[in-house]
Amino acid sequence: MEYDEILANCDVIHGVAESLLTLTNVFIVLGFRQGLREAHGDSGRKMKTSMGDIGAALFCALMVSNAVFGGASEVMAANPDGVVAAWDSQWPRLEPANALSLPTWVIHVSSLVEWLIAMGLAWEYAEVVKRPAWKGLTWGMVPCHASGIAACTFHLFYNAPALNSVVAMQALLTVIGNSTCAIAAYRICKEGERLQGEVVAVDEADDIQSALDETLEISMGSESMKGWEDLSATWASDSDAVLLLKLALVSTAVSAFVKWGSLAVDFPFEPNVALAFGIIFIPTLLNCAKWAELSKNESA
Repeated sequence: MEYDEILANCDVIHGVAESLLTLTNVFIVLGFRQGLREAHGDSGRKMKTSMGDIGAALFCALMVSNAVFGGASEVMAANPDGVVAAWDSQWPRLEPANALSLPTWVIHVSSLVEWLIAMGLAWEYAEVVKRPAWKGLTWGMVPCHASGIAACTFHLFYNAPALNSVVAMQALLTVIGNSTCAIAAYRICKEGERLQGEVVAVDEADDIQSALDETLEISMGSESMKGWEDLSATWASDSDAVLLLKLALVSTAVSAFVKWGSLAVDFPFEPNVALAFGIIFIPTLLNCAKWAELSKNESA
């Protein structure tokens, strides 16, 4: 409080802090992908996780960013006031001084997408290794994702003090999510203890392939409930480098749409608690409906 300002309004510090969460989510996604490769004996997913893949993806993302924004930066440097005036004139509204920069928006959006992909991978992993408790982890991750949506919602309304209840809700959802993930991890541990030493008289390779086919069939059959979490299956054959590059490009596109698209509408400039909570919980309920539908189809 030395500067009498909240972290969300200090873009550089805010972005750097949130980038640690994004990196954590990246490694969770890559860890699940590696686990699935090992479960398949590397037959279904041949590309290995490596720091080289991550470095290659980041390098490609930087090159794309330079190609897209490099020319604009040169023009901006030559005539900054003219460029700003011309750009601002394109929108009905002007961004407040505390608006998130595009890189900070990308960090937030990518964290949400990565978390959904991790949820899909956890569900798939449960099917492949025949360990239902891993599906509990997917359910346990839901409140944490809702917490991320709450953070983005607060930023969508330009961190309006009138929506401090959204910040409180984010904190509550984080506590709940951490607790449900811990409970899920405990159930996974206990399930592993029960299964330890048991001998299952099946052909492991055929069993794994059958589980994968069943999972993909159920997922593809739920066209009405397609979501970001299905990218885990859609991009399953991609290397880690390609996956991360796609995530960077998708996150950048969505972030640009949110950042500048919000200038074309009025509601981000008119804080409304009911609307903010709707933005948080409607997607969360749809997320829950997706996993409930999958559970129902698998038990049928």
